Amino acid sequence: MSSVRIMLPGVGVFGTGQTVRTLVPLLQKEGFPVQAVWGRTQEEAESLASELDIPFSTNKTDDVLLHPEVHLVCILTPPPHTRQIAVKFWSSLYTGNHFLLFSHSL
Repeated sequence: MSSVRIMLPGVGVFGTGQTVRTLVPLLQKEGFPVQAVWGRTQEEAESLASELDIPFSTNKTDDVLLHPEVHLVCILTPPPHTRQIAVKFWSSLYTGNHFLLFSHSL
């Protein structure tokens, strides 16, 4: 019997809060390669990347949106950042990427 291997999309995550710390291990456990993380500061991003074994970290939105291994984007940031990232994603027509948005309660 031959085995079919399904390639799951590489994930880019925006945010460094508790939701990210909960979601990323779940994604990784299910086989999703989390390829990039964005934080408000480079230090936040690097710290989380180290903690969760994510190979790329940045504080620049485009670095995640244009990362060649990112095909699914999760935005897990407070509303002002969420809006900025989502608008940039859609207005620039980052083709080929899927978009997942988690909304925070106000």
